[in-house]
Amino acid sequence: MLKQTIDSFPGTPYGIYQLKLAPNGKMYLSAFDQNFIWPYPDTNIAFTTINNNLSVINYPDSLDAACDFQPFSFNLGPGRSYFGLPNNPKYELGAWVGSPCDTLSVGVEDNVPEQQVFFQTWYNSEWNMIHVNASKLKGRTGSLRLFDMEGRLVYEKKIEVIAGGYVTGEIPMNGVANGVYLVNLITDSESVSSKTIKL
Repeated sequence: MLKQTIDSFPGTPYGIYQLKLAPNGKMYLSAFDQNFIWPYPDTNIAFTTINNNLSVINYPDSLDAACDFQPFSFNLGPGRSYFGLPNNPKYELGAWVGSPCDTLSVGVEDNVPEQQVFFQTWYNSEWNMIHVNASKLKGRTGSLRLFDMEGRLVYEKKIEVIAGGYVTGEIPMNGVANGVYLVNLITDSESVSSKTIKL
């Protein structure tokens, strides 16, 4: 396997610890400030560039300098980094054939209940848009709306429900601030909603 050095920190007072791929497609690197013992003292002096920031690889699939490594560029606000990073599972990967998760079975009943609406939204940072997928919807027409967490309407467009109750679409996020948003899909028969985070 080919290895490339994207940066080095000889003689620095910190240790490099965990590197993780996040749901936004970037890789984050934590470091530990060796000038302080664990846990860090609860004083402002213990908030340093090293422990108050994460380093970021913006384009981990690109080689050498094109990966855009930015040391200590992601500020943790009131938090500090020790060793590790949180677990950020990626749920959109689908079934892992042959794994225990692929061996689940469902019993067959005489009276199968009516199936619930499937509604999924997720933010794609590369395309800067929210993707929307829905199925088993009732109705023929409706609208797709985006609200911020203060209830303000940010985006709206008319939609048509195709055979089988399917709706797919995108919500452009250009000029929209990072944060949590509520995606609402309403038809002439029902309404479904989902929260999505723009990072």
